[in-house]
Amino acid sequence: MRLGDVEMPGEVNHNGTNGEQSTGSAGNPAAASLAPRPDLPYAYVAPRSVLQEVLLTVWRGILGIDKIGIDDDFFELGGDSVLATQIISRLREMFRMDLPLIVLFDAPTVEKLAQFMIENEARPGLVEKTAAVLKRIEGMTEEEVTRTLLSR
Repeated sequence: MRLGDVEMPGEVNHNGTNGEQSTGSAGNPAAASLAPRPDLPYAYVAPRSVLQEVLLTVWRGILGIDKIGIDDDFFELGGDSVLATQIISRLREMFRMDLPLIVLFDAPTVEKLAQFMIENEARPGLVEKTAAVLKRIEGMTEEEVTRTLLSR
């Protein structure tokens, strides 16, 4: 199961290729279709938290770019209002959080978006905990997710 498929534990969204997610792994056929990181005036910066990893996975899938850093600007990566709507919609579903569309205009990097989400979470630690759960189920099959949920 991939992160972009997960709307809520136990509910799977089988969406079209436009929303396909990729972790960029060699065994993932979708990774081959991702474009390389464009030439940007700053160096790639790797994620420092699970939340940033999850956000980058969503950005990669929607923008179709393999290596995105936490300081890469959404609009410099080719993002536009339509893609912003897709990302915010996906994050609202995944985190069950009210995120305004304007947030990507005000916080156009993964680092700034993650910070916004943490600052506006309903309960302290909830966003990071949700990201950790999403990351954990990322490699699971639908059957494994169902079995894990039913065992609780």
